[in-house]
Amino acid sequence: MNTKLLNATPPLLGQGEEWPVLVPLDAPNLPRLDLSHLPSWAGDYAGALAKATETPSELAAGMVLVACATAAARTLRVMVNPGYFEPCNLWAVVALPPGNRKSAVQSATTSPLLDWEHDQAEILEAEIIRITSERKTLEARAKELRNKSAKEKDTNKAKELAREAAAIEAELPDIPVQPQIWTSDATPEKLGVLLAEHGECMAWLSSEGGVFDLLAGRYSGGIPNLDLVLKAHSGDPERVDRGSRKTVFLRSPRLSIGLSPQPDVLRGLSTKPGFRGRGLLGRFLYLLPPSPLGFRTLETSPIPESVTRAYEKGLRAMLDWEPATNEQGQPLPHILRLSEEAYSEWLAFARAVETQMQPGKDMEHFADWAGKAPGAAARLAGVLHGIKHAHGRPWEATITADTMNDALEIMAVISRHSLAALDMMGADPIIASARLVRDWVERGRHARFTVREAFNSLRSPFPHVQNLRDALNVLEERGYIEIIELPKEGPGRPPSPIVRVRPEIVRGWQ
Repeated sequence: MNTKLLNATPPLLGQGEEWPVLVPLDAPNLPRLDLSHLPSWAGDYAGALAKATETPSELAAGMVLVACATAAARTLRVMVNPGYFEPCNLWAVVALPPGNRKSAVQSATTSPLLDWEHDQAEILEAEIIRITSERKTLEARAKELRNKSAKEKDTNKAKELAREAAAIEAELPDIPVQPQIWTSDATPEKLGVLLAEHGECMAWLSSEGGVFDLLAGRYSGGIPNLDLVLKAHSGDPERVDRGSRKTVFLRSPRLSIGLSPQPDVLRGLSTKPGFRGRGLLGRFLYLLPPSPLGFRTLETSPIPESVTRAYEKGLRAMLDWEPATNEQGQPLPHILRLSEEAYSEWLAFARAVETQMQPGKDMEHFADWAGKAPGAAARLAGVLHGIKHAHGRPWEATITADTMNDALEIMAVISRHSLAALDMMGADPIIASARLVRDWVERGRHARFTVREAFNSLRSPFPHVQNLRDALNVLEERGYIEIIELPKEGPGRPPSPIVRVRPEIVRGWQ
C-alpha cells in the first residue's frame, strides 16, 4: 500500500462541504397503499382489520385481494381486447418482520374460504356416502365375476365373465372429493392433483416463505419444479399424472398465491435456479410496508360485526357465482369487458411501463416484472369489478374507467414496492454489487482505502476493475463514500483513487 498517497491531503468532503443525503440501499422510502381504492365491503374490512390488529394496511389489503381473487378466478376472465385475455388470479407477497401478526391477518381474511369449504362438504356428505356404498357394491360384484372367471373351465364362459367384470369396473362412479379451494403446504406435484380435483382453481396461502423452498426443490434434490406453477399463473394447459389414477389434462389452471414472509426470505431469491430466468419472481405483486413494532398502542377495538358480516357475505357471493357453460355442459369463465374509457386508461399505463423498460430508465433491470405489470393491472381491475358486483352478475356490466383507475392507483404503489423487492433480491446487478462492496467495507471497517486495495480483496465477484468502479459509483451517488481522484505525477500508471467512507458510518463502528 502506498502510504504516501493515503497520507496526502486533497480536498475532502467534510472540510467546509457537507455530505449529500444518505440514500439507503436496503430501505427505500416507499408510498403507502390507500385503501379507498378497494371498493365497498373489501376496503372497509381491510381498514378495520388493520386497525384491530395494529398492522400495516398493505398486509390486510394484499390478503383481502388474494382472497377475492381466489373467488373471482373461478368464474371470471378479463378480455383486455379481442384476442387478449387475462384470468383473475393474483400472486401477492407482503413482506414483514416477525411479530407483526401476519398469521392473524391471513386467518381473518381467509376465514370465509374455510367456511365455504365446510358448508360445501356438508352438502356433499350424503352424496359421498351414497356413491361410496354403490362403488363398494359394484367392486364386490366385479371381484366375484373375476373369481368365477378364474375358476371357469369353459374358455368362452371365462372370457364372458371377465368382460362383465371389466364392464362394471369401467362404469365405477367417481367418489366426490371434499371441496377445497386453498392450501398452505403442497408440493408442486400435489398442487397439480388439487387443481385437477377442484375445478382447476386453487389458492396457495401462507404467512411464511416455505413456498419458495418447495418450488426450489426441497423434496426433489434441489431441482426446481416450476412448470405447473408458471402455467397456473397464466392459465395455460398442463398435463397432470396422478400415480395409479388416470392422467388429467388441465385446460386452464388458475392459481392464486398470498404470502407474508419475513423480508430476509426475499434476499437472494433471484439467485435460485430458474426463479429469475423463467419469470417466477416477475409474476408476484410485492408490498414492503414499514413495521409498526415499537409504535403500537396495544389498545384496539375489535372489527365491527357489521363489517365482518359484509365481508363474509361478499366473498361468499363471489364463491357462489355460477360459471358459464359450453354446449357440452362443461364450465367456462364469464368474460369481463372493458369500457372504451377503461381500455384507454389501461393502454396509457401499458405504454408508460413499456417506456420505462428502455435502457437507462427505472425498469431497465426489471423487465421480467414490468412486462407482466399491464396484465396484472387488468387482473386487478377484474377482481375490483367482481367485488363491486359481488351480489349481482358482474359479467353483465363492463369494467368502468373508475374501476380501472382504482386498479392503476394500486398498481402504481405496487410497482414502487415491487422494484424495491426485486432490488432486495439482487435483481439489479449494479445495486447487488454495491451491497457487496458496502458489506466488505463494514466487515473490515475500512474507513479509507484505495480502489486497488478493494479490487485485490474482491477479485472473485469483480473480475474487472470497471465492475468495481460501477459499484463504487453507486455508493458515492447514495452518499456512502467519497471517491478522490489523485493527479498523475510523472510517467507510469496513475495512482489508484482513494475512497473515503462517510464519517457517520465510521463513527458507528466505534
